[in-house]
Amino acid sequence: MSSTPARLFHFTCSHGAAAIGARGELVPQTRHPMLGCSVIWLTTEGTPDREATGLTSRYTSCDRMAFRYVVTDLGRCRPWLTSPEREAVAPGVVADLEHYGAPEQWWITDGVGARRG
Repeated sequence: MSSTPARLFHFTCSHGAAAIGARGELVPQTRHPMLGCSVIWLTTEGTPDREATGLTSRYTSCDRMAFRYVVTDLGRCRPWLTSPEREAVAPGVVADLEHYGAPEQWWITDGVGARRG
């Protein structure tokens, strides 16, 4: 795994941005259906490919890249590829999640501050 980036990015739709609000706190709202835990997904890419980051709108009408948040305090963030959450999931689930994406760009957190930008 490469070194820790200087910042990470979180993308969301308009109702996700409303839930984040002015405080800029990224807090998981629901359990991920495939992981069985609650995490916030982040990416190393400031202008990511929708497919590689998993931000398509196949199952929702929302533009999941309408708002971008920047995370600079990475103390509570971890790379997906070496996370305990990934290790705890069955290999088939991991394969399904990672099949179309670029998991080397994915990071997760269970909550972190961010600024819009």
